Amino acid sequence: MKRYKWISFILVLVLGSLLLDACSFSVEVMNNNTTNYSDGVPTPSELPTPTFELPFDPTPFPTVTPDPAQFASPTPTLITLREGLVSMLEIFDTFQQAPGEVTRGISFTPDGSIVASAGGNTSDYAIYLWDVVNNQSLGTLDGHTGIVWDVAFSPNGQYLASVSSDATLKVWDWRNKTVVFTQNYPGQVISVAFSPDGQSLAVGGVDGVRNQIAHAAVWTYSVGSWQPLVKFPEYINVTALAYSPGGGTLVGGGSSRNVQVWQASDGTPVFTFSHAHQVTKASVSPDGSTVATATCITVMNEDCTEGGVWLWNLPSGKLLQKLGGFPSMVETVAFTTDGSNLIAGSRDGTLRFYPTTNYASPIQYQSPGGINAMAVSPDGGYLATGNDNGEVFVWKNVYHP
Repeated sequence: MKRYKWISFILVLVLGSLLLDACSFSVEVMNNNTTNYSDGVPTPSELPTPTFELPFDPTPFPTVTPDPAQFASPTPTLITLREGLVSMLEIFDTFQQAPGEVTRGISFTPDGSIVASAGGNTSDYAIYLWDVVNNQSLGTLDGHTGIVWDVAFSPNGQYLASVSSDATLKVWDWRNKTVVFTQNYPGQVISVAFSPDGQSLAVGGVDGVRNQIAHAAVWTYSVGSWQPLVKFPEYINVTALAYSPGGGTLVGGGSSRNVQVWQASDGTPVFTFSHAHQVTKASVSPDGSTVATATCITVMNEDCTEGGVWLWNLPSGKLLQKLGGFPSMVETVAFTTDGSNLIAGSRDGTLRFYPTTNYASPIQYQSPGGINAMAVSPDGGYLATGNDNGEVFVWKNVYHP
């Protein structure tokens, strides 16, 4: 009898040791999976898969619809715009250009600390510079005599380029508020973009009327020397202009209802993306696979009654999908810096974030006063929208513990 008790005692010790080892292993796995969250906040993909039933819902960020008109707290935690976190978006800065003057172009410096905005309608053709971090004005760049349609910072932050209805391109040393290069054109120039490596500058606009045909073009220049490189032909006007991430492809067009795809080095045509109506903006995904074009889907009595975004496969030139349901013309599109979301803004102020995994179930906000211009900071931390009243709203994700 004592022998059986001794065997039972040994079995209890062995089983107990195994159970303790298993518990220690489980705790170690959980710790390894929860100590490396980006920005200190877990995303759904970073959460460990539990091996037991939890007594609570592990979803860290339930879908919410915050009021964008409410300002964030003075000391929020900055989190990049990416999938799973865009429901935390809030307006935290508002900058005012001249009231009643439309905001038409917005651009961030590479580190996201400075935003430039410009536009005009009847009189205010200045380019405004704003310190995003300290919420203060840095003054204006003055020199254009017509509407400033677009602005763009160079990838190294040294230059700011602007294009205008006064038929000029100006390249600024914005810190010293001086012009380093000016170029005149046959007509107004509407769009401007630096190549990702900062070596080239592209300008799109009107190239005059020949044989009763309205011509347009994209002109490229070597940054620094400002010598002309390539001229890309188009028609009517070029409202949409974007480089691929590698800089080898240039996408441009818009007013002709076509968006052309060219080899950036020599202007060789690659594809034509044909639309039912004119295109306002275009954006290329960070992986170079997709082009998003902002356009109108339905027109009644010359008014756009349904705006949309068309998605194109850049390597093949094929139309992938149409995203509709916007109450008015979609004025602008942009991918988040990590490519996880496509952002689209329409004239009525509808602001949508589409997950690029399937472009379904977008999160929607309302930007006050409508949307005419939009930009995502290169560091991925900020979004800016501009409206018809000269207001610029700067948004960011805010985690409130």
